[in-house]
Amino acid sequence: MDIENDWSGKVMEKSRISSIQLFLLLIGFLFGSTVILNPALSAKNDAWLAIILGGVGGALLIGVYVSIALLNPSKTLVEILRGRFGKFIGNAVAILYIWYFIHLASLVFRNFGEFIVTVTFPETPMVVVIGIFAVLLVYGVNSGIEVMGRLSELFVPIISIIALIISLSLITTHDFTAFLPILENGMAPVLNAAFIFITFPFGETIAFLMLFPHLNKKGNLKKVSALSVLFIVALSLLIFIRDISVLGSDLMYRATFTPHLTSLLIPGLNVEPLVDINLLIGGGTKISVCIYAAVKALSQVLGIGDCRKLSTAITTFCVVLSIWIYENVLEMLSWAEKVWPYYSIPFQIIIPLILLALSLKKEKRRRIVSKT
Repeated sequence: MDIENDWSGKVMEKSRISSIQLFLLLIGFLFGSTVILNPALSAKNDAWLAIILGGVGGALLIGVYVSIALLNPSKTLVEILRGRFGKFIGNAVAILYIWYFIHLASLVFRNFGEFIVTVTFPETPMVVVIGIFAVLLVYGVNSGIEVMGRLSELFVPIISIIALIISLSLITTHDFTAFLPILENGMAPVLNAAFIFITFPFGETIAFLMLFPHLNKKGNLKKVSALSVLFIVALSLLIFIRDISVLGSDLMYRATFTPHLTSLLIPGLNVEPLVDINLLIGGGTKISVCIYAAVKALSQVLGIGDCRKLSTAITTFCVVLSIWIYENVLEMLSWAEKVWPYYSIPFQIIIPLILLALSLKKEKRRRIVSKT
């Protein structure tokens, strides 16, 4: 892999990732920090229904992103924005997306720091934990998209293996009546949780519009995206069923870090470090993709070729922002559930739908011209 090629806009097309690498990057990104924050848990014992409905909505939303990518082959989000809105407005909207990617990376950094400081290293300052994690991620991002793809092949499969190990270890302590009664509080909490599940994590894959041009076989993009959604919905259902049947809906809803609490209940076996490993992999993948997208977008807006120095500066800013952004873990959990989904609507839904409509209109015009 030629690192210079990976970060140079003129020869970016020489950096390629395979379909399986994109699939695993999507899985790692979607799993992200769900070890800490499960967006469907607000529906309590009906969260399984929220996960299914949210998965359907998430598939439709990712379908919009994939359609935009296929209608604008080999173009990144910044280039698509310029092409549809014009250079001035396109660059302005691109800057808003750069902020969004940086903000998202900072939130995941904070998720990681809160979890590690609370359950693993309570005597260690959070800035030290996040800082060490950031140094490792900067190295991965600076190595380029091909190295990120190969690292995903190596580490992301471990996520599902660990989830399966913990679930099988608790198979004798399950109580499947914990699901009852179904829809005790009606459909409103389920629909609200499903909406949150759509925006977090499916809508956040808008960042992959900066990565899709690197896929070596564009024809596999729809299949790869659909399989990743199916996989993450199945994994989320497995984790939810495991947690609620072990903890019960009330305790599961009140627990700060539900999967960690579940892992502590395995008789005669300490698997707590496995939860840390899952967070390192999922959170690391998500932060890496966000930083890569932000760096790539900023370099295209500013017209910079080799932009690896930007990744160090942006990551440092993310670390500082992650420390400053919340007072405590309760504020972090509340903001993620009550503010983030609505804050994300313009970035995840409104602007992509406008881009899709404009792209379809241009494609229709191109076909009419080609026939005449």
